[in-house]
Amino acid sequence: MFRYILKKEFLLISRDIHALLVLFIMPTLFIIIMSLALQNTYSNTIDTKLQVAINTLSNKDTTHLTQEINKNNYFQAKITNNENIKELMYKKNFDFIVNIVQEYKTQINTNKKDFHIDIYLNPSISLQNQLLFKNLLTEIISKQIMKEYFIKNKIDGKTLSKLNDKISIIPTYKEEKFKIKPTSVQYSVPSWLVFSMFFILIPISNAFINEKNFGTIDRLKSMDIPFISIILGKMVPYFIINQIQVLFMILVGIYIVPLLNGDTLQINGNYGLIFMMSSAISFAAISFAIFIANISSTSEEATTIGGVSNILLAALGGIMVPKFVMPEFMQNITTFSPMNWGLEGLLEIFVMGGGLSDIRTYILYLVIFGCSFLALSYMVLKKKENV
Repeated sequence: MFRYILKKEFLLISRDIHALLVLFIMPTLFIIIMSLALQNTYSNTIDTKLQVAINTLSNKDTTHLTQEINKNNYFQAKITNNENIKELMYKKNFDFIVNIVQEYKTQINTNKKDFHIDIYLNPSISLQNQLLFKNLLTEIISKQIMKEYFIKNKIDGKTLSKLNDKISIIPTYKEEKFKIKPTSVQYSVPSWLVFSMFFILIPISNAFINEKNFGTIDRLKSMDIPFISIILGKMVPYFIINQIQVLFMILVGIYIVPLLNGDTLQINGNYGLIFMMSSAISFAAISFAIFIANISSTSEEATTIGGVSNILLAALGGIMVPKFVMPEFMQNITTFSPMNWGLEGLLEIFVMGGGLSDIRTYILYLVIFGCSFLALSYMVLKKKENV
């Protein structure tokens, strides 16, 4: 009998084309779009550099300042000879305009009280880029002053001048053999994979509510089929669909994103751990979907409640907005989202080279979440039987 229940579920899934499109096409587009959009965030360069106008008269010092800015991977500078600020910004499309006097080094050395440098910027420039440019400008001018000081006092400044080259940034992974360069696709695939798995709610709710309306559930109960068999008959097919999603999204990251000039997803983690994590996420997502289907009267109601719930869980779970850009109180809230548990667990495997000890807490949370909603579903069904 259980075999026929599974066959019935697979037939229902194959006929729900719209739900299958949501489960596979939507996350594919999200992975491609977000991987390409965030590519520069994880790179040491950007495709389009921010334009900088050094608004002053040209001399040896200002020319050197411009040249040093141009060595940076994020900025492109040009001397503009004291032009109008708003014209430079809104007609000539400069992102930063630096108003600086020609003899700025002399004024700094003599500690002139009214000396200042004004940086005008487009209001759309992020705070991170503002601070990056300000620190870059400070560093370049400081080096110029220090170089002259060393020459004047006959001090060997070679080590100091090459200090930046002496400082190395070394990613530290939990597993020594795990060597993967952090890229946007390493973050995008786990994020939208978790999001898409929770949208299994759409086909489950459609099938479950139709069966309730047509009396299929009641007929199965009248045949003395245990509740656990009915639930397992629904969970197994959708669990398989979720695992197909996992494989499909990983292949998109490996083969499709690079075709569009994006980074390639690298899998150096343990495939068994990926399966364990995806299984826990699937169990939580399917259990939540069954609960929503039980408390809803129509497919439209289930889709609305489930869709809104999933979007809120994604927003609070660091899927739509990365956790590291959230304020502290929001980061604390993310720890209550099952999508965050799934995401953090996958990031441990995909990005940090974590092992079973690093993901077991997330697996435990997801299993408890799933069991809780299965129990609630059972109580809702029993209550409806007694009404």
